[in-house]
Amino acid sequence: MERFFSQYALTYLAVCFFVLMADLYTKHLAEQFIEGEVQILPFLKLVMVYNKGIAFGLFSQAPDWLRLPILLLFPPIAVLITFIYSIKQRDPVVSLCMGAIGGGALGNLYDRLFLGQVRDFIYLSYGKFSYPAFNLADASISVAVAVFLFYEVFRKRKA
Repeated sequence: MERFFSQYALTYLAVCFFVLMADLYTKHLAEQFIEGEVQILPFLKLVMVYNKGIAFGLFSQAPDWLRLPILLLFPPIAVLITFIYSIKQRDPVVSLCMGAIGGGALGNLYDRLFLGQVRDFIYLSYGKFSYPAFNLADASISVAVAVFLFYEVFRKRKA
């Protein structure tokens, strides 16, 4: 078995830690400074929203006995799977993407464990288009998944 602290494990852990710290810091700043809505760009607002569910508020109205096990068990499992996958793939891009997913999962898990809900504050809308409020952890996970999928398709076509 390869060394536990390979360059891929270290890359994963560094990115995971950076995303986690950046997410928690931006959520803290958002709580401190956002009152009401703050228009940044025509399509971008900052607004403090508390979400008891998962993406798009799913399960937010579900009873605690159903909602809590899903919300508290999935992130540690996701971190474990992404960490192992990162080490096994032995690819720096995969390690970066998996670390970003792990860090985002831990950022939202922190909120659920210590606050009982996730702090969202980035809101995108333009005309009739509106996207639910999200945070840096959500953005990190989404971008990492998109980059990973694109990378995997490109890598398989090249091979």
